[in-house]
Amino acid sequence: MKKMNAYDLFALGLIGLFTLITLLRFDLYPVFVDIYYHSSVAGSFEKAGGIVLWDFWEFAPIGRPHLYPPFLHALMLFFSEFLNPMTVAKLVSFIMFPASQITVWLFSREIYSRKAGFYSVLLLSSSEQYFQLQAITSAAALVLVLLPLLFLAFEKRYHVAAVILLTLSLYTHVGMGPIALGSFTLYTIMQDRRKDGLKIVIASLLLFVPWGLHLLSHSESLSANSPQSGGGIMIFPWIIGIIGAYVSCKRKKEFLIPICILICMIPMAFTYLGRFTGHSILPLALLSGIALSHIDDSLSRNRSIGFALAALMVFGLLAPTVALPRQQRIPQGLQENPLRTPDQPISEVKPPNPQMQIDPQRRFPEINQQNRPIIPRNPLQLPSLLITLPNRRSDSYLTSDNLKMAEIIRNNSSESEIVFIHGGIMGCFVTATTGRPQIFGMWQEVSSDFQPDPKSATLFVTEKGRQVPTELIKLGETQKWAIYRAPFRKTTEIPRPIVGKNLVYVLLVLALIGLLYDVLVRKR
Repeated sequence: MKKMNAYDLFALGLIGLFTLITLLRFDLYPVFVDIYYHSSVAGSFEKAGGIVLWDFWEFAPIGRPHLYPPFLHALMLFFSEFLNPMTVAKLVSFIMFPASQITVWLFSREIYSRKAGFYSVLLLSSSEQYFQLQAITSAAALVLVLLPLLFLAFEKRYHVAAVILLTLSLYTHVGMGPIALGSFTLYTIMQDRRKDGLKIVIASLLLFVPWGLHLLSHSESLSANSPQSGGGIMIFPWIIGIIGAYVSCKRKKEFLIPICILICMIPMAFTYLGRFTGHSILPLALLSGIALSHIDDSLSRNRSIGFALAALMVFGLLAPTVALPRQQRIPQGLQENPLRTPDQPISEVKPPNPQMQIDPQRRFPEINQQNRPIIPRNPLQLPSLLITLPNRRSDSYLTSDNLKMAEIIRNNSSESEIVFIHGGIMGCFVTATTGRPQIFGMWQEVSSDFQPDPKSATLFVTEKGRQVPTELIKLGETQKWAIYRAPFRKTTEIPRPIVGKNLVYVLLVLALIGLLYDVLVRKR
């Protein structure tokens, strides 16, 4: 590893500053709603005793195929052995941004230069959009943490570590994993290092075969259906990144890595624009670091320090972002009262939308509008993350009211009894905080043959003041919610795990040992 210099101190100071601010604003976490899906998966793995291939905690009692790659959930399962699951959820949401800062810095300084490392971290740290996606999209965020390490391992010829990192990326996210695979393959082809690259790719794909076959066997359940999103175009990373791409194309070799990553992210722009504009900040920050370090190298020593300080002031305070149009659709049926009139029997109650798969970023009537995620609202947003983060409004669902609702459910039900609450978002919150299955679902890219039906539930949660069937027994209420119990008991069956908890932990430890051995012990 290269010796530390002033640019390293600048970079580490930035990372330390943002980490301190986020620790002081720990009330922000977990940001928005996606983490409750991941937490409900990890909690359900705990209940089943390991990794299962059938999603029994959503669309209960029938469920659907569980196709989400399990690495993140295995990590959350492990740490839940020592910490409260909601503490784990907060930590996962918190850690992804500083972890990405660190891996970008390590990669850029070791492969390019200390200057490139500093400037890459500076541009990455200016983006509120990147911060938000790292805090929300935990699985995709984890791949972006691993991606720089994958290329760093390959360039340093830690091939065993590269196999492990690429395999973990595939086992983390069904969309970002293939982007890691594609960008790595493209780079090895462009570098004419096909032999080494092919060995790593083949080994990783062989290790991914178990989950890959599971995905293939249920491919009819997968869809490219993705939520409407807008995002924004950050002016500095794109303009400077294009300059960096020009410099990189002239230098070739390892400078082509961020270009390969960006190229493989482009298809995302046509299916999920908000994710593309946010996730692409990573390769753009690397390219910007290359461009700015190239300019810095052309200056004299005194001017070089002045340039670095000027860049720190400009990019640390300003991050002009042009907002893209965002369409928000509320699916039909969501504004209907899910439990109709007081005199209507539960047997006649019909689901508001039978095949509804709820998207974590759409808005629903039961969610207070003050909990909206922060997205660019003006056509042009100027302040950088350093300016907006200290005053950022919390959109955490871990409110005292929601937690009281979850406590009432836990105290008046068994773990296998099914809960009806309108919408997959709050359903995942209930599952994450109580362990009880729900009749809706949140990850809309996987379909279910089951039509959500209130008759399948034992417990019912509605907004307080809504009319409900007369036979429901009221268990309690909060400021916002009313919780009821049906006179009959409905449960879901918990499948046997395909990989037990103990074996999951052994595999995690083996992966860690493999990484450490290849990097610290094995001679090159």
